[in-house]
Amino acid sequence: MKKILVVGWLLAVQLASATLAFAAESDVDRLLEFLIKEKVLTQEKATEFRADLAVKKQEEKETQKEFIVIAGKPIKISGYTQVRYQNDKSKNDAFDIRRARLDLRGDITERWDYRTQIDFAGGTTSSTTGAQSYSVKLLDAIIGYKVNPYLKLSIGQQKIPFSQENLASSPKLETINRSQVVEALTARGTDVIGNQNGRDIGIQASGSILPAKAGYNLFDYAFGIFNGAGINSGDTNEQKDFVGRLVYHPLQDWSIGTSYYSGRYTLSSAPARKDDRDRIGAEFAYVHDPISLKAEYIKGNDGAINKDGWYLQAGYFFIPKKFQGVFKFDTYDPNTKLKKNETNVYTIGGNWYFNKWAFLQVNYELKDERGKEIDNNALIGQLTLQF
Repeated sequence: MKKILVVGWLLAVQLASATLAFAAESDVDRLLEFLIKEKVLTQEKATEFRADLAVKKQEEKETQKEFIVIAGKPIKISGYTQVRYQNDKSKNDAFDIRRARLDLRGDITERWDYRTQIDFAGGTTSSTTGAQSYSVKLLDAIIGYKVNPYLKLSIGQQKIPFSQENLASSPKLETINRSQVVEALTARGTDVIGNQNGRDIGIQASGSILPAKAGYNLFDYAFGIFNGAGINSGDTNEQKDFVGRLVYHPLQDWSIGTSYYSGRYTLSSAPARKDDRDRIGAEFAYVHDPISLKAEYIKGNDGAINKDGWYLQAGYFFIPKKFQGVFKFDTYDPNTKLKKNETNVYTIGGNWYFNKWAFLQVNYELKDERGKEIDNNALIGQLTLQF
């Protein structure tokens, strides 16, 4: 009877060897010594088992996607670093740390979750020399509550639900830079309220509704109320800003959407002024390997100044999952009341993906100012490493 039980233990060990790969080595050794002592397993077989177990443990390490972190609750840690080189005749050629971000996420319960994202390469870039000054910047600080499968509430500092390119994570962009109109009208680099990385503080309701037979939802939606002053800042006036975005998926790889923003802004340089800051946008995307097509139009006003712009982007994987060619045309007019005021940017680029964690982008930007020409065409390279 004892022999039968021991044989049963041996079979269980062999069938669960993948599980044992995570067990403590001392526990495995004690079990093997017991089996040798009971003469169920020879020393030679035990040595072979240990060698096989070591190989499997190494294979698990190479394919492991998540790792244990000691914390009060399970936590997911991710992030990425982007190192950039710019050769631009209008400023000094230089290497810089474009982004260095750490992203922490976790579920407290089935309904409550959180996200905190920090950029250690936050700061400002000189428009004349291109020199960058670094500082730590809090980007996201979000508490989420899942009401049901179709509705989630998010409160805190987060991206405003406006524009597909604004909402795209930087490592997901097919070009190194976002388009001019997105930088100018979605709380980014050239917005009237300054560079807020497309984010603000407020509350948002979002989700996907109307499931299709093919397994995807027909509509994505997001609506929110925000301060309108950007990140790490309180409101500068009594009025809250409203933002909304609705995206329709006629087919699984297609999306057609619209965004709306209505708010007011007050600058520290003119605290008595409270000007309207409104935007409206339309977007389109088709993404199905090896083809990617995207387009977007945004118009808005900052006080009495009307602005608009659009872009059209096409990408194609010439080598599947490895090399993607990209072409983008984007145009922006910072004041539609003035003639010959827009700037056109033609971007030709290539993206080489070493693997899903690391890729290199090279872009050449040909810039055409309709008014006064500036010698500012740029060759840009950027290396991204994610974890």
